[in-house]
Amino acid sequence: MLRRLGSALILIGLVVMVVYWVSSTIGQGSPLMLVGGGVCSLLGMWLRRKAVAQAAADTGRFRTLKRLMTPPDEAEGEAD
Repeated sequence: MLRRLGSALILIGLVVMVVYWVSSTIGQGSPLMLVGGGVCSLLGMWLRRKAVAQAAADTGRFRTLKRLMTPPDEAEGEAD
């Protein structure tokens, strides 16, 4: 969800900056549009990075299979 929101904010920010660039060529550009577009794009990039970091975390799926596939610890063998 955060990844989609981040992508949307990046796209909106880029569109706003292009609109600023076009309007500045005719002399009616507002610097607020440039700043707003930049902030929107930066916020979108931050959200996308946050979403990727959360997705990289261990989900806990297939715990039983992973436990069976890992070799037993050496400490457990010495306790017997």
